[in-house]
Amino acid sequence: MRLVEASLEALLRLDSACFSDAYSEALWTAYLNDAKRFPLFLFEVDSELVGYASFSVITPEAELLRIGVLPQCRDLGYAAAALELAQGRLRQQGIERVLLEVREGNEPAQKLYKNLGYINDGRRPGYYPSASGKPSKDALLMSLELV
Repeated sequence: MRLVEASLEALLRLDSACFSDAYSEALWTAYLNDAKRFPLFLFEVDSELVGYASFSVITPEAELLRIGVLPQCRDLGYAAAALELAQGRLRQQGIERVLLEVREGNEPAQKLYKNLGYINDGRRPGYYPSASGKPSKDALLMSLELV
């Protein structure tokens, strides 16, 4: 796995393949135009773009905004490798701590973060709304010290 750069079009296709609620072109454009504040790490395996991790940075902290891996590439360790690469780059840029929110009940993501050393910091009740009329889900707050 290696870090690469990609076009906006490739990023939009990747995001749409990873998520049913893909980000808009306007949002990705804003992020790409402010790469210092919103670093984006794209990952390639065998010349194929397979995933990304996007962050919001306010030194000395960064917040993981989103991590996506193509469905056919999930459960192969790419998300963990991608996060480790991104965290290494963030550490080089002076970031001391990474924060994130994860949906309560998203066991695969929680397991990934715990395996990488993230710890539970709290909960945001009702953070994730439900479109289907079911009760909203809480966000679990997690963090990782990079120093």
